[in-house]
Amino acid sequence: MDVSMALEICWGRKVRGSNRLKCGEEVNDERVIEEVMRLISEFLDRVERHRAILLNESAIPFDNATNALNDWLRNIETRIGESNDDGITNLRRAMLDAGRRMLRLLKRARERWLKAYKPELEELIERLRSGKIRIIISGEPLNKDKSFTVHLYTKHLAIEIARVAKVGNITMRMSFTGLKGVHVAVPKLFGDGKLRAMQCGLMLTDGAINEDGYPEMSTNQLWQVFAWLTAWPGKNHMWINGLGLNDGDVSIKWHLMALDHKGVFESKAEVAEAASRLDNEEFPTFTLYAVLGDGYVNVKEKKVRLTMGSSKVELWSDIIDRLEGMGFRLSSDYEHAITYAVKSSKAVELARRMLGDPMIKALIEDLSPLPDAEKLRRLIELASMEVKPLGRSLVEVIDGVKMSVFVNNNGIVELRTQRRDYNDALRVLERLKDNAKLRNHGKSFEVYMGMSEVKKDQELTKKVCEVLKRMHEEAVSEGKEGRARSIAKAMTKLNCPTQSPRTQ
Repeated sequence: MDVSMALEICWGRKVRGSNRLKCGEEVNDERVIEEVMRLISEFLDRVERHRAILLNESAIPFDNATNALNDWLRNIETRIGESNDDGITNLRRAMLDAGRRMLRLLKRARERWLKAYKPELEELIERLRSGKIRIIISGEPLNKDKSFTVHLYTKHLAIEIARVAKVGNITMRMSFTGLKGVHVAVPKLFGDGKLRAMQCGLMLTDGAINEDGYPEMSTNQLWQVFAWLTAWPGKNHMWINGLGLNDGDVSIKWHLMALDHKGVFESKAEVAEAASRLDNEEFPTFTLYAVLGDGYVNVKEKKVRLTMGSSKVELWSDIIDRLEGMGFRLSSDYEHAITYAVKSSKAVELARRMLGDPMIKALIEDLSPLPDAEKLRRLIELASMEVKPLGRSLVEVIDGVKMSVFVNNNGIVELRTQRRDYNDALRVLERLKDNAKLRNHGKSFEVYMGMSEVKKDQELTKKVCEVLKRMHEEAVSEGKEGRARSIAKAMTKLNCPTQSPRTQ
């Protein structure tokens, strides 16, 4: 029997006073039915993939988080008396209290899962396989550039299987009903400026303003729960609102609402404006929380990356100017998102600045042992790396114009400098006369000079050779043999002074 022919599929319609959709017009289009069945099939596959957690009597979705949190809390409890700083001691006490309340929620969720949620999930799967279920849909099933969602409901479960617009990924969320939350009272641990920086970083990434004006956030990361609570002192409401069924794991969805901060921000535009006005001491804290939300830290490449949706670029425009002043440069520009990154010594220096406040450093270090805190551990490692002096790859071509030295794999040298403003780039180009050229570089402009032009100027060649010598020594000391060979080729082509046998 064709299950898809037995299923009742209908378009969803909103009902006042309910978050659940009701069944509206019946769906008869075979193309729509085929897309629905594709998402249903993926849902069944993921449930089967995670059967050992979702459909097991002894191991359930909340056990890993419970065990991890128990271990972490024992560690924090022992560390409370280690610091001579009262602020850090109070911070650890606040996290200990919040963590114990999280354990209370996990215990409730475990009991409710075994009593109601798991049996309903098992029944739902059986009904899907037998074709005896009503499926409600919303969105644009035939337009891949638009989102499309399949909704499945039981008495206590609401499951959304969503195809993400443009990207095409399938996300799955299982929401619970009847699972009460707890209130968490958090003392004020940071000054107003630091708190505002933290709040702006959270709100421009993972946070939101709900329809009643309360700041709120959903997260599947234990460490981020604590990051939120410490950023919003006072009364917070916290609850577990469901599970995420990912390809690789099953994640718990925590939801937090800052009850004592209603109306602090009216819109994301107001948040962005507040972030752009932060002073130089507070802005690195904003950057930290933005990176913790929508960023990535790569220790091996010494890189910090921040991604934002293309629709948010205008919102972030003033902030981007501040980020570029810290060394961020446009890294990639896709239709749905753009990425800014800071690399090498500038990334290390940024990591140090972001962890420069002792209280914030203690917070990040205390949270880093949590199993889902890989990003925090990378940030700590990056901040501890050796910093090479800034400007070591720069040469002054003419008075007031410095350019970076780049070497490709074939030993070809190029001098480059970037300007975000086109007119600024033109002014640099005019000063270099016929010795340089201009090209687009993402959303900025790059003035560059080739090796042949460098060779024409003996004094400039000498400066470039000095930079190449330092670059070569660093490549050798770091064991980057291929890089060292490329630089050695460039030095030969420029007739730089001969290096010692060790560096050849």
